[in-house]
Amino acid sequence: MRLIPVDKENRSAYKVFEQAKDLPTYLSRIYPNLEASYLKWMYIEEDGNYIGSVWLEGQDTRRAKLGIFIADPAYRDKGIGKYAIQKMISLAKSDGIDIITLNVRVGNLRARKVYDSCGFKEKKRFKKENGIDVFSMELEL
Repeated sequence: MRLIPVDKENRSAYKVFEQAKDLPTYLSRIYPNLEASYLKWMYIEEDGNYIGSVWLEGQDTRRAKLGIFIADPAYRDKGIGKYAIQKMISLAKSDGIDIITLNVRVGNLRARKVYDSCGFKEKKRFKKENGIDVFSMELEL
């Protein structure tokens, strides 16, 4: 497994993810905020294929939000997401980030288990503007 930086200006390979049919079940979005002042965005590559994406985004260098998805179901539940998250946590630490946050759907038990194992703690449960129940989670570095 490798993490490969995404070129914000030329992300044609990202089109494969836009066709993943079940991602809306788990995610609100598959792109980071391209206007964020802090942005680290990577493809997740396995077996020579881009299978997902992971990013950290924020408006300052003290707090960042994590986003991740594995688009191809054949690569889920294999530890790839956890490995990618751990790599991004290391990157955040080296960049001086103090806190990583994320939102996860209440019903996405697989993701919640991974986030728990990476040290994230549930902070609050709320309903997003789109009506979806989520947990806000946080990791203090």
